[in-house]
Amino acid sequence: MTEVRVGLIEFGKALNASVTLPGLGELPGGQVSAGRAARGARARLKRADRILADNLRLGIMVRKKFFSSDVEPVTDAGFLKDVFVAVGRTDLGPGDALELYTDDTVGPDTSRFLGTAAVLAPAYDQLTGFHVQVRLERGVLRFGALTGLFRGGRPVGQPMRVLGLFGPAGPLPELPAGQPGTVLLGFQCDVPPMAGDALTAYEEPSHDHLERREGTAHVHGVTDLGNGSVVAAVEVPDGRTNNLLTVGTRARLLRPVGTTFNERSTVIATDLRILSVARGGVAMRTAAGTGVFTLGLATRDVRQNDIVETYVPVDAPVLAPPPAVVSAPPPVPPVDVNAAAGPELARLQGMTPERVNQALELRRRQGGFPDVEAFGVAVGLQPHEIVRLRGRATASQVPQRETGVRQLDI
Repeated sequence: MTEVRVGLIEFGKALNASVTLPGLGELPGGQVSAGRAARGARARLKRADRILADNLRLGIMVRKKFFSSDVEPVTDAGFLKDVFVAVGRTDLGPGDALELYTDDTVGPDTSRFLGTAAVLAPAYDQLTGFHVQVRLERGVLRFGALTGLFRGGRPVGQPMRVLGLFGPAGPLPELPAGQPGTVLLGFQCDVPPMAGDALTAYEEPSHDHLERREGTAHVHGVTDLGNGSVVAAVEVPDGRTNNLLTVGTRARLLRPVGTTFNERSTVIATDLRILSVARGGVAMRTAAGTGVFTLGLATRDVRQNDIVETYVPVDAPVLAPPPAVVSAPPPVPPVDVNAAAGPELARLQGMTPERVNQALELRRRQGGFPDVEAFGVAVGLQPHEIVRLRGRATASQVPQRETGVRQLDI
């Protein structure tokens, strides 16, 4: 099965930065900004333009109850929903994102073992899922480690992350040899653990990041050259000024399907190469910033609305320094929906005169909008129009009236 991107959780956008679960501690809060989030899904940690970790799992996912500070478990969360998650890391913060995906054929390297613990007794909790009491028999077992269950000497289920590690005195970063402890696995278990199973920790390569994402571009038109390659007319949306398109860089081709409420993107091809880059009919080695470009790609399976994603793996050789980019147009500052006048709001895509008047009236009555997504929903924009607001609009901080009502899941 080809990789399918099923959702994105962005941290720093939720109404609450975190919640506290008894016995587990704080879980960071994020907002589902694309697609949907399903408990147990595989995930990558993205920070700025770097992929810091892969093969994470949404082992625990909860949300706050309406009109209460209590939390409840949730198996699925949709577009613009706030969720609090455990993935085996404690460093998730504003600006980070979890890229959620499915891929049944490409998994982590499980050929090298770091340690093995015997499962003494499993337990289950409605909020936090499976816990197992273990005794470390050899090697090491750490918080956040990639692990697998073995039964009768054979692996059962998919690899999982250690979401919590506890000793008699509380949380542990690492379980000492010969000492019993409790491992929190949450809802990652495809097969419920049993007494007598072995929990094995796998070794992972040590890198500060796994991949650098250079940029993305949306395909608007394709010319087939008839030699196994195409020239694609692409656009880099406003607000993505750090995008870089370089000849020789690896690229993936993604094909979105569905709507923003449940959008999925299938990875049609990977490890492609950018054969050429041109802007305004002028060929160049590197093009940066936003605007319209043409790209040469070593594939013929390119369609309108596909997405080209350029990336550099951590082990890739460094390309020669690109020439300096000259006469690049200055970036257009985003429109502040809480301060902009009517003509400025009218520049945003989808903003008809009626919607501009509605936005000004709503802003006057309620004092402003908490974020760009709430602005788009309030004035009646379609989901794809709301997505295009990102990078083109912003919402400055405004005092919000306390209503006691939380935004409903869409």
